[in-house]
Amino acid sequence: MEDKRFELLSVEELRRKYGLVAANRPVIHLNPQNVPEKLRPLVPYAELWGVGDDLIRDDMVRSAPRDAIDELKQVVQANDDFLDEWLAGPEADSANPSEEYLAFSAMRMAADVT
Repeated sequence: MEDKRFELLSVEELRRKYGLVAANRPVIHLNPQNVPEKLRPLVPYAELWGVGDDLIRDDMVRSAPRDAIDELKQVVQANDDFLDEWLAGPEADSANPSEEYLAFSAMRMAADVT
């Protein structure tokens, strides 16, 4: 029996129906004061790549120039220990993590896509 309350769509159908593409990415403005000092130089990367929606973020990665992805990966790898320290720290258990925490988490996911 088919449940009419739900509509199952493919990733591409969801992107088209809801505009979940890189061109519609949200603008992110982060407060560096809410970021550990060692990671503050990465705020511009998190503002660019730290999109919470998986479909939009994936489309951004797929459509970005290879050198931009390589740079993101290098920046994340170079700061991996500091990112671990923050993102696996106490805020990981918070019911309301900061926008900065969420954006840095999403940025890290973007670096892990390819």
